[in-house]
Amino acid sequence: MTEHRPPSRLSPPAAWWGGLAAVVFAAVATREAASSADLVGPVWLNAVCAAGMAVPLVAGRRHPVVSVTVAVGSAMVQTTWLTPSTNLAMPFLAVLAAAFTAGRYAPDRRASLALFGLCLAQEWAGPIGVNGDPLWDAVFVSLTLWAVWLLGRSAGARFDLARAQQARRDAEQERRAAEQERAAQIRAAVTAERHAVARDLHDTVAHAVTLMVLQATGTRLIAHKDPEAAVTALAAIENAGRQAMEDLRAMLHVLRQDPDRADGPPPSVEQLVALVEAARAGGVNAALDTSELTAELPRPLAVTAYRTVQEGLTNAARHAPGARVHITLRTTPGRLTITVTNGPPDSGRPSPTTGSGTGLAGLRERVTALAGTLTAAPQHDGGYTLTATLPRSNA
Repeated sequence: MTEHRPPSRLSPPAAWWGGLAAVVFAAVATREAASSADLVGPVWLNAVCAAGMAVPLVAGRRHPVVSVTVAVGSAMVQTTWLTPSTNLAMPFLAVLAAAFTAGRYAPDRRASLALFGLCLAQEWAGPIGVNGDPLWDAVFVSLTLWAVWLLGRSAGARFDLARAQQARRDAEQERRAAEQERAAQIRAAVTAERHAVARDLHDTVAHAVTLMVLQATGTRLIAHKDPEAAVTALAAIENAGRQAMEDLRAMLHVLRQDPDRADGPPPSVEQLVALVEAARAGGVNAALDTSELTAELPRPLAVTAYRTVQEGLTNAARHAPGARVHITLRTTPGRLTITVTNGPPDSGRPSPTTGSGTGLAGLRERVTALAGTLTAAPQHDGGYTLTATLPRSNA
């Protein structure tokens, strides 16, 4: 199988040591050739060959093919046309370094074999073919080069194995991190869904229970004086309870069915009218104005508008019993505005329940999710205004 080894990147200390080794090698090889009795040619030309033989020490990792070729060619030039290698040790060491570089850093097996063959060719063509060295020297040198080349191949194989193991470890860590992130996203989605369900449950149940408590309080006060009115109030309580049960069943049905089909029809104007009528039957003096609602609302806006009206009616019944409540829905080309305004509470009618503020916080979260704004503030006359403004383009 063909190998593809990327070039290694040397750290600054390794590059410095390689450069220092190359300088020392070139200096020693030059000195050896200059002091040899068989010196041929100028010393500077032998020094150039010595520098060429040192190239694998400084550039063998990043450029193995070029480095080995330059080193072997330099050794060939010196031993063939300049100083013979019979009494020199440095050219032999240079070819050994080139053979190790070929085995360790060559980009693939074919290139490694080709470079090793080049090292063998230099030995047989130079010292044997030109200088006339003994044949057993060539056999010994060839076996030594082969052993060094195998040593380089083994080092390269160990490096490749370590790199593959590290890559597997990195991939396993990435897989675990992705699984943890996916699990965190699932937990966040489940938490968000639970909060949404809790918010809807609060909106539905709090509204119905507030009206039922308000009606029960009124029934208790008039039961002895006006039994017929008490019966009517009890019927309203029953209707409010039935409506709450129907809302809960519808919500459970949405939770149980396929999420892709859980949208269903959005709340309509008729449902808003029914919501206000139910509140009016429970004793809330409410009026709904939809004359400026000029377009059909997308589901997110319709649901938010319904919950805003529901929250406003609940808060008015809870904190301002007996006060008049005016509800307005108005659409403009790019905006939907829902306003619920109630007058000051009747001082003679105590509040039937107290709120925790959860409904208003949930409504604000719902409105913010649609890039809208929610304001809830008391008025100068002691009343209260709840306003939700929603951009229609984000629905």
